[in-house]
Amino acid sequence: MSHRALPLACALALGLSTLASQAVLADGSPAQQRAEEAAGKLDISKFLKPRSDAHSQNFLFGGTSVHQFTIKEAGRYEIDGVASFDVTDPYTMKATLESEQGEVVATAEGDRASDGLNMNTELEPGVYKLRVRADKLGAGKSGGNTYEINVAGLSESGEKLSAEESGIETGNGLVFLDTDGDGRRTAFVDANDEVATIKPATVAAAEQAAREKKAAETGNAAAEGASAATTSAAATAAAETSAAAATTAAATGSAAVTETEAEAEPDRRFDEIVTDVRILEKGEVMTFDVADRGTVTIDSETFPGSEGTYKLQMRLLDESGNTVASDKGEGFQGDFHLKTVLEPGRYTVWVSGQKFGSSMQGVNNYTVRVQQLDVK
Repeated sequence: MSHRALPLACALALGLSTLASQAVLADGSPAQQRAEEAAGKLDISKFLKPRSDAHSQNFLFGGTSVHQFTIKEAGRYEIDGVASFDVTDPYTMKATLESEQGEVVATAEGDRASDGLNMNTELEPGVYKLRVRADKLGAGKSGGNTYEINVAGLSESGEKLSAEESGIETGNGLVFLDTDGDGRRTAFVDANDEVATIKPATVAAAEQAAREKKAAETGNAAAEGASAATTSAAATAAAETSAAAATTAAATGSAAVTETEAEAEPDRRFDEIVTDVRILEKGEVMTFDVADRGTVTIDSETFPGSEGTYKLQMRLLDESGNTVASDKGEGFQGDFHLKTVLEPGRYTVWVSGQKFGSSMQGVNNYTVRVQQLDVK
C-alpha cells in the first residue's frame, strides 16, 4: 500500500509548537494525569463511518445527534436522513436545521414509511447544524441501530448534484475533528494513502499551558498600558505622549507574540488518529508516523453492549514489515489494547477479526484509535 505525507495545506496549527513542544511533563505529575484523562475521551459514534460535510458519520437511534456542514454557494439543497439497511423496526426522525447564529432555518419529520427524513430548502453560504431526534419503535428493537445524514445541492430542474458540484466538502483523505471543543484534534484516516503524525499528550498539555500563560501575560501588559494612559486628566502633553508610547509598546508586544506564533512552523501532528474497520476485516488498515520516542496506545472500540459478539487481534508493523508488537481480545472482552514504547518512524496496523452469531446481530464495525501518551 502506498502512502504520501500529510500535505502542509491540510495541517492544523495548534500554536507555539516550537516553544512548548520542548517541554516534557514529568510522569505522575498533575499535567501528565490531565493529559492522559483528555486522551481517554472519545465519542466513538463520531467515527463508525468516515465523516464529511456531504455525508455524516453513523448516528445511533435513541437520542439527538448533530451534523454540522458548510455551504459555500447559495442555492436549494436537499438533506436526507437514511436508516441503515439492517434497521427492521419502525422508527421516527424529527429534525431542526439551524444557522450559525442559532436561528431555525427549517424543520422536517420522517419515519420508516417515508423512507426516512427529507428536507428541501434554500440555503445561503454559511455553517449549519442539523439536529436530529431519532427513535426506534417496537418492543423487540431488533436489527440495526444506526442512520446517516446526506446533504446535496439541487439543480434548477431539481436533480441532485454531486458534492463537488454542490460545493460541499466530500471528506476525501483525512478528516479533522475537534472532538470535544477543547482544541484537541483528531485525524480520521479515510484513505489508504494518507499518513498522519501522532502528537504526545504531554506535549499537547504543555502547549496548552504555554498558550494560557502567554495569554495571561499579554492581557496583563495591555491592562497596565491602558491604566497608565488614563491615570490623570491633568497630565502634561509629555506625560500623555509617554503614556501613549507605553500603550503602543504593549500593543506592539502583543502583535510581536502573534507574529512569532504565526512564523512558527505549524504543528502537523494530531492528538489522536482513528479509522473505521469492519469486524471481519483482515489486513492493513492504518499507517501513522511517530516523531518522538514515547509510549503509544492502540485500541479497538465499539458500542457498549456488544461484548462477547466478536474477537479482534492486531499486529503493529514497522516500515520493513516486521512485527514490533501485537495484542488480541481475550474471552468475553473481544477488543485489543496495545501499549508499547515506539521509536520515531512509520508504523502500520494490521488487524483480523471474527464475529459470533449472525451478521444481523451485534455491531459490524469498530474503531481503531492511536494515541501517544508521553515522550521518553
